[in-house]
Amino acid sequence: MMTLGKKIFLMSLAIVGLTLGAGLIYGASLLNFSTGTISKTYKQLDGEKEITPIDAIEPLTILLMGVDMDQATRGGDWEGGRSDSMILVTVNPKTKETNMMSLTRDIMVEIAEANGESSGTVEKLNHSYSYGQAPMAIATIEKMMDITIDRYIEINMDGLVELVDAVGGIEVNNTLGFPISISEHEPAYTSIVQPGKQLVNGDQALVYARMRYDDPEGDIGRQRRQREVITAIIKKLLQLDGLTQYKKILTAISNNMRTNIEISPATIPSLLGYKDSVSKLNSYQLRGVDQMVDEIYYQLPTSEHLLEMQNILKKSIGLEEKTDLVTNVKVYEGQMGLPSPINVYDVYTNLLLLEASPWAESLAPEIGSPSATTTVITEEQVTDFSTEPVLGDENGSQ
Repeated sequence: MMTLGKKIFLMSLAIVGLTLGAGLIYGASLLNFSTGTISKTYKQLDGEKEITPIDAIEPLTILLMGVDMDQATRGGDWEGGRSDSMILVTVNPKTKETNMMSLTRDIMVEIAEANGESSGTVEKLNHSYSYGQAPMAIATIEKMMDITIDRYIEINMDGLVELVDAVGGIEVNNTLGFPISISEHEPAYTSIVQPGKQLVNGDQALVYARMRYDDPEGDIGRQRRQREVITAIIKKLLQLDGLTQYKKILTAISNNMRTNIEISPATIPSLLGYKDSVSKLNSYQLRGVDQMVDEIYYQLPTSEHLLEMQNILKKSIGLEEKTDLVTNVKVYEGQMGLPSPINVYDVYTNLLLLEASPWAESLAPEIGSPSATTTVITEEQVTDFSTEPVLGDENGSQ
């Protein structure tokens, strides 16, 4: 299944590709418009010191976040949003590979302050953004995965409306046999998508991509429709045929993305140095075991699985792998009172929380191998990123 984070990554690639390709397609004047428009998306993190310029000979780690604004107001500000989709991306120009790791929103973590200190609050991962936007989300995930994040990208998912309208609408195929709407559960969204093949506008596309409760397949069906929508958008982005349309798309992007990746004539040569890396994508999913803790639904990764995923990230950027787990995640064994196959340390205090036990292997749940799905993206074909299903049902999350 294609997670929302992967869709955001594809959209981000398309956005950067549009900017970098502008000069080649329409000339220097449009390149200046492109970089000028996209420069509005630049936002340095609060308290962030001067950023070291990107050097395309070194690996880069990026956190991508899909942000839902306040649905009741339609067009709320970033500070009122929530990030229900997070994906870590490592780009390595030396190995010419990009690794994407989706992070489940319901993972139980001890949230970090923006300065990296513990907040003392144990919550779901996505609450880190609600409490402190990108700075706290980044700090929390750095502690969670024991890795340094170099850059971030935020996409306002309501920007989907503007983007679909900017490309002239997209075609979807409603195979459910009944009109799709979500106004009963989300009154701010009133559009309807009729059965069969339909050319839909931005509002309709958003409704089509969000509906879950009436789909017989629940979230699986919703993710399939989200994949359909994003694929249709990307195909249109790759088939731009007019200067006016191009400018509308870039304007829509500038209103709905924030990043501390500077895109300007001065930085484009360095960014282009990564182009060979992003054509080959390895995708992973950090998995967890469904558990109710104090009557709240969480996903709890096993210690061994979390360490394996940490080491995948480390290896992808040339760092040494570890044999002990250092994290702020509340792992399955710790919450269930079971032995762990490896040592687990608290990332904030460096204290040993769980000591490795030879009895742990037979008691740990089987949650699947994180083996990569590798995909090559070309302009001729936008390929789906398929992964094994994630344990847990989003219908039960809180």
